Amino acid sequence: MGREEGESRQLKYLEVREAIEHRIERGYYKVGTALPSEHELAAEFSTTRMTVRNAMDALISSGKLRKIKGKGSYVNALENRVHANVGFREMVRNANAEPSVRILSKSCRAAGPLYGRIFGIGSSEPLFCVRRLNCADGIPVSIERTVIPLSLFPGIEKRDVAAFSLYETYAMYGHEVVGAQEVLGVTRLGQRDANLLQVEAGHPVMTLDCLSVDAQGQPVECVAALTLGDRSTYSYIY
Repeated sequence: MGREEGESRQLKYLEVREAIEHRIERGYYKVGTALPSEHELAAEFSTTRMTVRNAMDALISSGKLRKIKGKGSYVNALENRVHANVGFREMVRNANAEPSVRILSKSCRAAGPLYGRIFGIGSSEPLFCVRRLNCADGIPVSIERTVIPLSLFPGIEKRDVAAFSLYETYAMYGHEVVGAQEVLGVTRLGQRDANLLQVEAGHPVMTLDCLSVDAQGQPVECVAALTLGDRSTYSYIY
């Protein structure tokens, strides 16, 4: 490769990187959403996929993008914060394991009187409900059902909640979780949940009912979780 050709590739790499970065800063590529594929961007900028990949790798290294295996590159949160309250993925990474989340179901429903009181919304206002299987190093650990008021997070039902944690997503909407009220208990698994967690029906599990709140004390989610005690730990700090 000649000097002029090398300089041309370097200029094209900078053009692509700066263009993507500019689009992120201007909100054209919104936080939490996927970028076009390398093939699409290469066609747009009249360059090679390798040039696009190098530009995106630089933005991943700087924290502007996040690479999700099998999904592509997503716009990362503009700030990386250390949370006093962390979600499943953060806890697993802190234990030097690799987290993964499988979406079991997603739906929208009316709040009804109970969730209306909890979230301070009308009983007819919509909620987003998502049920997930959480794994550490590929081993099932817990099943979570999360209920979220759409009035606080419009469009969250269209986001890929397997790519970013819900706590990260809440922060992107300006409702960072700063506290939670939790109630622990014990129950035994039914056949369906036992199959998901790869244990026998009737196996004992820890139950966790959690109400998470933002800095203004606004409830942002209600979670009901089933967790295998021999595959996880729970710490109470006061």
